[in-house]
Amino acid sequence: MTEKYQSRAAYEFDQELLEKAFAEARKIYKERGFQTRMGYGKAPAVTTVDMARAWMEDGHPFTCDKSEEVCANARKVLDAARKSGVPIFHTTTGFEPTKGWDLGRWDEKIPLHTLEKDSYWMEIDPRLDPQPEEPVIYKPYASNFFGTRLAQLLTYLGVDTVIVMGATSCACVRHTVMDSTGHGFKTIVPEGTVGDRVPGVVEWNLFDMDAKFADVEPLENVVKYLEGIDKSVYTKNNK
Repeated sequence: MTEKYQSRAAYEFDQELLEKAFAEARKIYKERGFQTRMGYGKAPAVTTVDMARAWMEDGHPFTCDKSEEVCANARKVLDAARKSGVPIFHTTTGFEPTKGWDLGRWDEKIPLHTLEKDSYWMEIDPRLDPQPEEPVIYKPYASNFFGTRLAQLLTYLGVDTVIVMGATSCACVRHTVMDSTGHGFKTIVPEGTVGDRVPGVVEWNLFDMDAKFADVEPLENVVKYLEGIDKSVYTKNNK
């Protein structure tokens, strides 16, 4: 993989103008009954979205901006979850090597063939300190739920709340959030734990997800919530 694929965090855009647009849009949404809160449930799980090296390191077509910050914030959430015995599921998008039959139509749009299963780039970023008991699920499409058994596993454990972190805000995180809510889970996205490649995309998608599909919450609030969870709430522990 060539080194030309690097973070573009140095690019700038008009953050102030974006915030003004969001402030006006929030007024419109709230007047119409949008942006209400789902709140926190009693039995959360955490799922990371494509926080593998291909997204979190320079040198790959899927490389995202600000991965150092995203990983550091995500690690705070993961450490709090681990201390409380909260289930954690990592997912990444990976396919059989040498343009296998499993690539499907999506490869005609983006370079999926660069995401070979069992390669260096498919390893969950070590800055997250992934643990042996935390499954890594290969997903064939954007959402952590599409074509996987994540929903069944969460239901089996008695989970009522899903905390979503990872990349990218406009695609895999967004689709995971939408499917999580569609499956009936309260869905939370901690601020500072989502990445993307293009300036402004993270801010816009967090705003829109918070308006329609999830609660985008301050990082410290999510950490405090996880620290207060009693692992006996999970179905598996009560059998």
